[in-house]
Amino acid sequence: NKQVPQRRRQQKTLQIMDDHLLRFDKDKTLVFIDCETLNLCLNKCHNLPWQVSMIKVQGDRGVSQKDFFIKWDTNLKISEDAARITRYSQSKIDKHGLPPDEVFPTIQDWLDNCDYVVGHNILGFDIYLIKDLYEAHGADWKHLVNKVIDTNCVARGIKMGLQYRPESDFTSYQYRVYHTRKKGLKSSLTALGKEFSIDHDYENLHNAIVDLELNIKVWNKLKWQLEI
Repeated sequence: NKQVPQRRRQQKTLQIMDDHLLRFDKDKTLVFIDCETLNLCLNKCHNLPWQVSMIKVQGDRGVSQKDFFIKWDTNLKISEDAARITRYSQSKIDKHGLPPDEVFPTIQDWLDNCDYVVGHNILGFDIYLIKDLYEAHGADWKHLVNKVIDTNCVARGIKMGLQYRPESDFTSYQYRVYHTRKKGLKSSLTALGKEFSIDHDYENLHNAIVDLELNIKVWNKLKWQLEI
C-alpha cells in the first residue's frame, strides 16, 4: 500500500512541527505546588498556609518532592470546616512543623528556577499565599505569574470551547477563563480525575501531596488538548 509510507511521512512531519510544544519537551522543569491553609481568605492578615507541598516534574513524571508543615507564630486559628476537610492535626504541626524562615529558601529556589509553576486554581488562590510568603521575606514574586499554568483554568477553557491561540499571552488567556462563569461546569481535581478515569487515592485528597499527585495525572491528560 503506497499510502502507508506517505501517511507515516506526514505523521513524522507533524511530530517535528509540534516538537516545540510543552507536552513533547522532556527538558522543561515544572513545579507543581499546593497549599493547605487555615481558611479561604486571600490575605495573610486572616489566613496562612500550614502545609506547602511541591513536586518537581520533568516530562510525565515526578523527579523529587518536598512536603513542608509550617509552624507560624500567630494567634490565627484554623476554621472548624477547614480542619475537618483537610484533616488538620495540631500534634503533627507541633511535631513536624518548621518556622517559615526555614522552608522559604527551598520554596523560593524551586519556584524561581523552574520553567513553569503549576497548580489547580493557583491563580485564584495559592498565588496569593505564595505572594505573601515572598513579601514576608523581602523577595519579589511578580515574575512567577507569567510562569503559572493553572490546570483549573486549562480544564475550564477546554470545556467551554475557549481556544488558546499560541500567538497570544497565556497568562491573560487563563485569567479570561478564570473570570468566565458557566453554570454546571465541573472542573475540580476530583471531577477531572474521575472524568479521565484516573486511578487515584481519592479518599485522601486535601492532603497537599496527594492532591499534587492527582494534579500531575490530570495535567498529563490536559496537555494533549492545549497548544502551548
